[in-house]
Amino acid sequence: MDKLKVLLIILLAATAGLAVSIYILALILAPTGSPLSVLARVLAGGFSPDLTILIPLSSLLFLSTVLASMVGVVYFLVVPEMKDYVSGGGKETISVVLRTLKPDERKVVEVLDAHGGTYLQKFITKEAGLSRLKTHRVVAALSERGIVHVEERGNTNEVSLVDWFHDGMHQ
Repeated sequence: MDKLKVLLIILLAATAGLAVSIYILALILAPTGSPLSVLARVLAGGFSPDLTILIPLSSLLFLSTVLASMVGVVYFLVVPEMKDYVSGGGKETISVVLRTLKPDERKVVEVLDAHGGTYLQKFITKEAGLSRLKTHRVVAALSERGIVHVEERGNTNEVSLVDWFHDGMHQ
């Protein structure tokens, strides 16, 4: 609910900023007349021939206001979720990550969890019932997403769940 309030405030501020910008432009371009009469004339009858520069300027102002509003909306709606995800920890974050895993990725994570969070890749292949190539691809994908850490050990890899993920699974 708070996010909707922030979104409404951003949109209202953008609308007010656009109105003030058009009013200031009307003042600059028609300094001899009353600002309210110039604004009323523009709203009622459209732009007069002596105010033709106002059309592209107001369009530019409108587009920049819309862009600024969209950036504000993205910032307030998306960034907090990203911060929660990156900061890690918590059962809720782990639950979200687990829901995004593909079935083969989930198998690998379950095998790692069953062995305390660290296991050799050749044994993961056997226990998860995957081919060596499929296991390699799944582990590489999990590593790219920051869920596992891979370290070479002879002719195989030691695969470990990252601390925040492993700890979050056991809270």
